[in-house]
Amino acid sequence: MKYIFTTLAVGDSYLDNAIECYTNFSKRCGADFNITTNEQKEVDPRINVDLFTLDKYEDNHPGFSFYLNLKVLSLKYCIDKGYDYIIFNDADWRMTDGFNEQKILNTFNYMETNDIDFLFERPARIGDHKRDMQNCFFDRKLKDYNVFDHDKWDDAHVVNEQFLIFKNNWKFKFFVQRWEQFLWYSIQNDIRNYPDGFEIGVSALEAQMKWDYNAFRAFLPNCFEFYDKPGNLHTRF
Repeated sequence: MKYIFTTLAVGDSYLDNAIECYTNFSKRCGADFNITTNEQKEVDPRINVDLFTLDKYEDNHPGFSFYLNLKVLSLKYCIDKGYDYIIFNDADWRMTDGFNEQKILNTFNYMETNDIDFLFERPARIGDHKRDMQNCFFDRKLKDYNVFDHDKWDDAHVVNEQFLIFKNNWKFKFFVQRWEQFLWYSIQNDIRNYPDGFEIGVSALEAQMKWDYNAFRAFLPNCFEFYDKPGNLHTRF
């Protein structure tokens, strides 16, 4: 299996962590690595640096205002480069001592056997949350995209966007194209990007992907870790 880890790292702290993370990964597995970033730094030769720049990277609203859908650009880099699988991780993730490549390969084998196009964590079906607005964490998206006027996205999930695995096929290409449309549309129309799992889930639905949200815990225990904003350490999965 030819596969790649890819991430988006905007700003020095995210880029430094991503470089350290992928340098460590490169010692433990045969993957390729890509960092899509707005910063230029020297990195291990096994890590590709995919540069891009924008005039700004955040909207003008209070709270978490970063253009999270920019993550799609790190997937766009991977199209048509011969990879069988693409793994996206947030740039603040790190490798644990429990990581080994066989766990990754077992995950790919599971996807092959079960014809899975997309793995993610934390299901959150849009249609269910439309009927339970009190517990809906993406209520603004429902209004911004006029989701109450139709039901064509009801079966999509607002996924946890921190770690995603894709099979590279025509569905993946369609998915990336659709998600990038959402990126520029959301910026142009001042739509808050959080949670970007909304646009990811809708793009996967429209790409007719077959997905699974349980496999990570079965195949990738104790492989990754990250600190949340209050400083708490989380181990996945």
